[in-house]
Amino acid sequence: MKYECLLTDLKDKILIVTLNRPEKSNALNVKIRDELEHVFHANASNTDVKAIVLTSSGKHFSSGYDLEEVVSSKMESFRHRILEYHYALYSFPKPVVTVLKGFASAGGFDLALCGDYIVSEKKAILFRPEIRFGGPPLITTLARKVGPAKALTLTLKGDPIRSSQALSLGIVDEIYEGENVLGHAIQVASKLSQWDFNMLSVLKGIANNYFMGNLYENLKKEFDEFASVLEDPAFFQRVQSYAGTIQQ
Repeated sequence: MKYECLLTDLKDKILIVTLNRPEKSNALNVKIRDELEHVFHANASNTDVKAIVLTSSGKHFSSGYDLEEVVSSKMESFRHRILEYHYALYSFPKPVVTVLKGFASAGGFDLALCGDYIVSEKKAILFRPEIRFGGPPLITTLARKVGPAKALTLTLKGDPIRSSQALSLGIVDEIYEGENVLGHAIQVASKLSQWDFNMLSVLKGIANNYFMGNLYENLKKEFDEFASVLEDPAFFQRVQSYAGTIQQ
């Protein structure tokens, strides 16, 4: 299938999925999120694919949700398949390797966190700015990496996280300084996915569901809690104002 906002390439059973809105810093509009949800769903049981490498075109991994679209849709794009999209990525039963570069901000940070193994370029920066305009950043996604208490602390601070700090916190698994980070990520994905598929699927299910509750239920409860914030007219005004500052 040909996608509008993604590029896909299959190499030795490793599916390379590339975010391809470089002119928008790979901002996550409805289209690209729908396409990501589809590609993850479509390959969950595809025996020709044993792992996914998630990467990006342009300078940045992703600037997060497309705030221009959020404002023009009066918040509807925020709500669009928010649970289905996140669950499709985080519950994928095969190894996922994420390649970080430039900024991974807000929803782009959450997208990066779907990786079971995250390879970061040295100058990459992770950022959760939602707290600055009264938005509710996801705790579930970051807690899967660093635990709920540390996830809350990092979220409330709202500071950019450089790759070296992200490595020490356990958010990213490796900083790669070689010339071919994608080639390296493919090698990592091949190593992680060499084992029996059923065993891999069981292990991912255990990691997702046994230690902090059920992944689907955690996400659903979190998005249900978000509803009161998203429905507050004052929140839309804050998003609109923040979107204006970053577009200047």
